[in-house]
Amino acid sequence: MVTTQVTGYSGSFNAPLVQTGIQNAEFNLKAYVTPIPFYVMEGLAQVDAGVIPLIEARMNDAGNSIADTLSTDFWVANSGASSTLATWSIQDVINTANPARGNFGGIDRSVAANAFWKSNIFDQSSGTQQTMTRTGILTDIARLAKLSGGEMPTFGITDLASWAALARDFVGQERYLITPSGAYGAPSGTEVNAAFTALSVAGVPIYADPYAPTPTSTTGTVLYLNTNYLGYKIHADAAFAVAGPESLLPNFQLGYIMVLVCLLELFCAKPSAQAKSINYVVGAPIF
Repeated sequence: MVTTQVTGYSGSFNAPLVQTGIQNAEFNLKAYVTPIPFYVMEGLAQVDAGVIPLIEARMNDAGNSIADTLSTDFWVANSGASSTLATWSIQDVINTANPARGNFGGIDRSVAANAFWKSNIFDQSSGTQQTMTRTGILTDIARLAKLSGGEMPTFGITDLASWAALARDFVGQERYLITPSGAYGAPSGTEVNAAFTALSVAGVPIYADPYAPTPTSTTGTVLYLNTNYLGYKIHADAAFAVAGPESLLPNFQLGYIMVLVCLLELFCAKPSAQAKSINYVVGAPIF
């Protein structure tokens, strides 16, 4: 949005001009709703016979249902025919092409001038195909830091099969130092733990997500996310809020209905700081 100049002893410089250095990206909030019914007759029938109150079970499942839907939508393919009413998926963000549903954030990636709006894809099958190892992940992190202006990703995500393949490169390097007076199952700080919950490469933790698509062949994928520019915008008044209960008497029915509502959208202000590394060799699928 500005231009740097050099000057001499005189201190003179060219007059500044107003430059268009940004484009307006628009991310519209999407509503997720989970209706929760409760009918009076079924409630009365289980007053003295229920182990768990039916309404309590439904309220608990409402949270599970909306979380499962959001986690599934997060991984919908960029080329998939996902509903325009759903949030953007992470595959829509980390791509070099426009999503199947249209321009990401309203900005067209197919235009040469908008190359800044594309994410990075590292294909491990080009040349000598790489195996899922710490060295490979470290190379990805270095490449992304170069392409994003020196910023490292916050963390990486992969599927469980690929994560297990990466773990094999870690576990063989583990060394266990056991205090003679310690014991397994002892209070925290003295027990011995094998392997990791997050595989950290150059300070970047690599997590496994059970919702990530499991490879159907011998190749795996790792996503690198920079949360300085990526996240969910959630409406303050509809952040998993419950509306109701409202009576069904106007419908000539004894009962009530509630709705769990969440209004949110996945947004990204800098796709170039996000990356996807594909076609890593991970061995035979474990699932």
